[in-house]
Amino acid sequence: MTVLDGALLAGSALVLLGYLLVVRAGFRREFIWGVINLVPIVSLAFVLLHWRRARTGFLVSVMGLLVLGGALYGGADRTVEQTLDRFGVGVEIQMPVTRPWDVELPNQALIRRIEEDIGQPLEIAEYDPFAPVQPLPPASSFRLEADPAPRAYRTALPAELSRLEGARMRLVLGDGMVREGNLIATTPTSLYLQQVVMGGHVAFEYRRRDIQRMEVWDRVGAAPRLPPPAEVQPPSDEPDVVFEAD
Repeated sequence: MTVLDGALLAGSALVLLGYLLVVRAGFRREFIWGVINLVPIVSLAFVLLHWRRARTGFLVSVMGLLVLGGALYGGADRTVEQTLDRFGVGVEIQMPVTRPWDVELPNQALIRRIEEDIGQPLEIAEYDPFAPVQPLPPASSFRLEADPAPRAYRTALPAELSRLEGARMRLVLGDGMVREGNLIATTPTSLYLQQVVMGGHVAFEYRRRDIQRMEVWDRVGAAPRLPPPAEVQPPSDEPDVVFEAD
């Protein structure tokens, strides 16, 4: 369970707890108010008319809504959509605000193509007008490099992920969405990709159980970078020493 999943559960629990406190306050005030409070929207009337009795539950619900909204803004909406999809309910949650990673930058496709060609993320270079000017090397030192080997995406094996750190990766998630970036770290449960967002680099976590297919940008025909097999110690030829008691 990630932090966002925990925040999603905590926010939902706080909202439910606050609502139950309001219903309980209604029954303690009068039975008819308790019945009315069973309708969530109508219970706001009880909160307005009997603020001192209902304020605790109302404030707990508001706190839960804030935690829930923060979790959804952070990316927990995908967890909710996948959970509902397992029960056959296809729902797409529309966020009322635009998140930075939801915006496709005008030059993001060009940046992605350049990074695929060079095999590493682009760095932001700042111009310093006061930096000393470096002279160019003589023209005779320039050499035309041979054409690099053709590259393409190939299927990445889970066993080679530890040796692919720094490589360009493409992940196909369970909901069909495709994410690309440079692999910067792996754990037994997650992969971390570095992506270009709003002119900077941001690391995003992707859980392995949500990944349907993994691909790495590599030379055409390259073999998987599997770790070497563990060395097996040969059996010893020395006879076992047996101690016999007198």
